[in-house]
Amino acid sequence: MRTACNCRRRYISLTKWPWHSTVEKPMQYQIYSKNVLITDILREYLDVKLAHFDRLELTPISFRVDISRDTHHKKGEVFRVEFNMNIPGKFLRVVELDVDVRAAIDLACDKLLRQTKKYKSRKRDSQRRFSNLFERFKK
Repeated sequence: MRTACNCRRRYISLTKWPWHSTVEKPMQYQIYSKNVLITDILREYLDVKLAHFDRLELTPISFRVDISRDTHHKKGEVFRVEFNMNIPGKFLRVVELDVDVRAAIDLACDKLLRQTKKYKSRKRDSQRRFSNLFERFKK
Protein backbone atom coordinates (compact mmCIF):
# COMPACT_ATOMS: atom_id res chain seq x y z
CA MET A 1 0.00 0.00 0.00
CA ARG A 2 1.33 3.42 -0.89
CA THR A 3 1.80 6.02 1.73
CA ALA A 4 0.20 9.41 1.34
CA CYS A 5 3.55 11.17 1.07
CA ASN A 6 4.35 9.52 -2.29
CA CYS A 7 1.50 11.33 -4.05
CA ARG A 8 1.51 14.52 -2.02
CA ARG A 9 1.68 17.67 -4.09
CA ARG A 10 4.03 20.37 -2.92
CA TYR A 11 3.57 24.09 -3.55
CA ILE A 12 6.65 26.19 -2.97
CA SER A 13 6.63 29.92 -3.53
CA LEU A 14 10.08 31.27 -4.30
CA THR A 15 11.69 34.58 -4.99
CA LYS A 16 14.55 34.07 -7.36
CA TRP A 17 17.41 36.22 -6.13
CA PRO A 18 17.23 37.36 -2.50
CA TRP A 19 20.17 39.75 -2.88
CA HIS A 20 18.39 41.98 -5.41
CA SER A 21 17.84 45.55 -4.32
CA THR A 22 14.45 46.48 -2.95
CA VAL A 23 13.75 48.67 -5.99
CA GLU A 24 14.10 45.72 -8.37
CA LYS A 25 11.47 43.09 -7.68
CA PRO A 26 12.58 39.68 -8.97
CA MET A 27 10.09 37.51 -10.79
CA GLN A 28 8.27 35.13 -8.50
CA TYR A 29 7.09 31.67 -9.46
CA GLN A 30 5.55 28.56 -8.00
CA ILE A 31 6.95 25.06 -8.28
CA TYR A 32 4.53 22.16 -8.43
CA SER A 33 5.96 18.66 -8.29
CA LYS A 34 4.34 15.28 -8.63
CA ASN A 35 6.34 12.10 -7.93
CA VAL A 36 9.55 14.18 -7.96
CA LEU A 37 11.50 15.48 -5.01
CA ILE A 38 12.64 19.06 -5.63
CA THR A 39 16.12 19.26 -4.14
CA ASP A 40 18.03 22.44 -3.39
CA ILE A 41 20.35 21.75 -6.33
CA LEU A 42 17.41 21.45 -8.74
CA ARG A 43 15.84 24.60 -7.29
CA GLU A 44 19.10 26.52 -7.81
CA TYR A 45 19.32 25.18 -11.36
CA LEU A 46 15.81 26.49 -12.02
CA ASP A 47 16.80 29.85 -10.51
CA VAL A 48 19.74 30.15 -12.88
CA LYS A 49 17.69 29.14 -15.92
CA LEU A 50 14.80 31.45 -15.08
CA ALA A 51 17.13 34.40 -14.47
CA HIS A 52 17.03 35.03 -18.23
CA PHE A 53 13.43 36.21 -17.88
CA ASP A 54 14.43 39.01 -15.48
CA ARG A 55 16.31 40.72 -18.32
CA LEU A 56 13.15 40.88 -20.43
CA GLU A 57 11.46 43.11 -17.84
CA LEU A 58 8.18 41.22 -17.98
CA THR A 59 5.57 41.55 -15.29
CA PRO A 60 3.78 38.21 -15.24
CA ILE A 61 0.56 37.89 -13.30
CA SER A 62 1.44 34.30 -12.44
CA PHE A 63 4.28 31.98 -13.33
CA ARG A 64 4.07 28.29 -12.53
CA VAL A 65 6.56 25.47 -13.05
CA ASP A 66 5.20 21.91 -13.05
CA ILE A 67 7.64 19.03 -12.79
CA SER A 68 6.36 15.46 -12.79
CA ARG A 69 7.67 11.97 -13.39
CA ASP A 70 5.71 9.60 -15.58
CA THR A 71 6.32 5.85 -15.85
CA HIS A 72 3.76 5.07 -18.56
CA HIS A 73 6.32 5.14 -21.36
CA LYS A 74 8.18 2.30 -23.02
CA LYS A 75 11.50 3.97 -22.27
CA GLY A 76 11.02 3.94 -18.52
CA GLU A 77 10.83 7.07 -16.42
CA VAL A 78 10.20 10.24 -18.35
CA PHE A 79 10.17 13.68 -16.77
CA ARG A 80 7.60 16.25 -17.81
CA VAL A 81 8.34 19.93 -17.32
CA GLU A 82 5.60 22.48 -17.91
CA PHE A 83 5.89 26.27 -17.70
CA ASN A 84 2.73 28.39 -17.49
CA MET A 85 3.23 32.15 -17.63
CA ASN A 86 0.28 34.51 -17.52
CA ILE A 87 1.23 37.92 -18.93
CA PRO A 88 -1.35 40.70 -19.31
CA GLY A 89 -3.09 39.94 -22.60
CA LYS A 90 -1.37 36.58 -23.22
CA PHE A 91 -0.99 33.11 -21.69
CA LEU A 92 2.28 31.33 -22.56
CA ARG A 93 2.55 27.58 -22.05
CA VAL A 94 5.40 25.17 -22.76
CA VAL A 95 5.50 21.40 -22.16
CA GLU A 96 8.65 19.29 -22.58
CA LEU A 97 9.31 15.58 -22.04
CA ASP A 98 12.76 14.11 -21.54
CA VAL A 99 14.58 11.33 -19.73
CA ASP A 100 16.66 13.88 -17.78
CA VAL A 101 15.04 16.63 -15.70
CA ARG A 102 17.72 19.20 -16.48
CA ALA A 103 17.49 18.57 -20.22
CA ALA A 104 13.72 19.01 -20.08
CA ILE A 105 14.15 22.26 -18.13
CA ASP A 106 16.69 23.52 -20.68
CA LEU A 107 14.40 22.79 -23.62
CA ALA A 108 11.37 24.32 -21.90
CA CYS A 109 13.30 27.47 -20.94
CA ASP A 110 14.53 27.92 -24.51
CA LYS A 111 11.02 27.57 -25.92
CA LEU A 112 9.50 29.94 -23.36
CA LEU A 113 12.25 32.48 -23.96
CA ARG A 114 11.48 32.39 -27.70
CA GLN A 115 7.78 32.86 -27.00
CA THR A 116 8.34 35.80 -24.65
CA LYS A 117 10.72 37.53 -27.08
CA LYS A 118 8.16 37.08 -29.85
CA TYR A 119 5.42 38.50 -27.62
CA LYS A 120 7.53 41.53 -26.69
CA SER A 121 8.53 42.26 -30.28
CA ARG A 122 4.91 42.04 -31.46
CA LYS A 123 3.79 44.33 -28.65
CA ARG A 124 6.55 46.84 -29.45
CA ASP A 125 5.76 46.76 -33.17
CA SER A 126 2.04 47.31 -32.61
CA GLN A 127 2.79 50.28 -30.34
CA ARG A 128 5.04 51.78 -33.01
CA ARG A 129 2.44 51.26 -35.72
CA PHE A 130 -0.24 52.88 -33.59
CA SER A 131 1.95 55.89 -32.77
CA ASN A 132 2.79 56.35 -36.49
CA LEU A 133 -0.90 56.27 -37.39
CA PHE A 134 -1.67 58.79 -34.68
CA GLU A 135 1.05 61.16 -35.95
CA ARG A 136 -0.32 60.92 -39.52
CA PHE A 137 -3.83 61.87 -38.42
CA LYS A 138 -2.47 64.61 -36.17
CA LYS A 139 -1.02 66.48 -39.17
